Amino acid sequence: MSNEITVTSQGQVTTGVDQFTNGLTAYLGELGLPSEQVLVPVGERTRVINNLPEVITLVDPAQRITSIYLSKFIAACGAGLFDAALNFIWDETVLNLRKKVARFDIEYFYDSVVTDENRRKKLRSEDDLVKLDEWELVRGCHLTGILSDIGYKHLDYIRDMRNWASAAHPNQNDLTGFQLISWLETCIKEVIGKEPEGPAIEVKRFLASIRNNTLSAVDAQHINAGLEHLPTDLGTSLLRTLFGMYTAQAAPIQIKNNIRMVCVKAWEMAPEDSKYECGLKYATYASNGENDRKDAANEFLTSVGGLPYLPKDTLAVEISEKVNNLYIAHTGFNNFHNEPSHARLLDSYISQTGTIPDSVRKVYVKTVVMAKIGNGHGVSDMATSYYDSMLSKFGEQEIREFVSLLVDREFSSRVCLTSCRGGYKNLATYFQARTTNQISLQALQTILTATDQQLPNLGRDTRYTQLLGSYV
Repeated sequence: MSNEITVTSQGQVTTGVDQFTNGLTAYLGELGLPSEQVLVPVGERTRVINNLPEVITLVDPAQRITSIYLSKFIAACGAGLFDAALNFIWDETVLNLRKKVARFDIEYFYDSVVTDENRRKKLRSEDDLVKLDEWELVRGCHLTGILSDIGYKHLDYIRDMRNWASAAHPNQNDLTGFQLISWLETCIKEVIGKEPEGPAIEVKRFLASIRNNTLSAVDAQHINAGLEHLPTDLGTSLLRTLFGMYTAQAAPIQIKNNIRMVCVKAWEMAPEDSKYECGLKYATYASNGENDRKDAANEFLTSVGGLPYLPKDTLAVEISEKVNNLYIAHTGFNNFHNEPSHARLLDSYISQTGTIPDSVRKVYVKTVVMAKIGNGHGVSDMATSYYDSMLSKFGEQEIREFVSLLVDREFSSRVCLTSCRGGYKNLATYFQARTTNQISLQALQTILTATDQQLPNLGRDTRYTQLLGSYV
């Protein structure tokens, strides 16, 4: 079936438009109302009417039957009300976007565009789409891949023009026929006559599998391979959705198990800001007393190595708790057996950049170094890899705390022990190659050249404490 449109009455429409204009102008004059700048000149309207047949062929015939706002657009153009016509273009586009979202994945869409938890709870079905602002609808369609990058940019511009150059606001802006027909063509090509394709369809299938199937290891491999090709924007919305599904109240175990098989790859593909967004939600659950959701968020972030993305205040609280637990395990009974689990958990909160909140840095450095050099009876072999991991992330601030440990009485007592003293000096040698700060280098050299008797007492040595006081 051909999509071509034959308009045998095009000349009649143009003649009718001219007659309508003359008649309406005369009638307005009889009523004593202004008739100038009310209707667009007939020439501009003719440009739209002459170009409409070719543009309308871009819409499937079956879809034209229900495109009421396109009919209103044409009527408004013929009447010379271009500002109203622009409204009708936009109304048809918005209506079509809502239908596409409803057929796509409504939960995924809401998770992608609405970040406020309280507001998100009120959005559940297709009927709730009207509660979204139109800019949110357009942005959400872009985030979920329903709209392409170029389509999003075009629609955002048309939306802006609709807001400021249409009948939506009182104005005297002039709109031309070519502008209107161009915007109509864009809306048809990017929305009305176009269906989601490529990555967006893959995400829809993927989420359907997560919700409805029990994934095998082979299924997960295929999904993870597919995720590597997602655009960045889809990576953002997908991570939001997986995190939201995992932390939802009474989330089914099947869904959680499925998510655990693919969440690491989704996390790797997502941009940094969306990772911090997950950390912020964890903090929100904690502050609101939503313990079940907080625990689920902790599980998710632990699975993907995302605990370092917690907000600084929350991260400080969490690290402080884990440091204290490690200290208790290290100084308690059967420490070689108890340390590894606490060391592993603490290490999971430390990012690859080694960023440590200021409020916990001192106790963090002290505990990790004490555990690494041992208690005189040896070191927990099963925890050593975690200590080495954390020590490898020490930056200049941590090295500064390392050389200042000798001022601490508990620590200075520890290095009285031969094995601990040797371990501390080994670390001093290790850090020499990792700093360029002259004060740190001098302090490390002092530690390395100190005798067995001098080392435990350096924290009370005036020259050494003056050197530490040189830090700005």
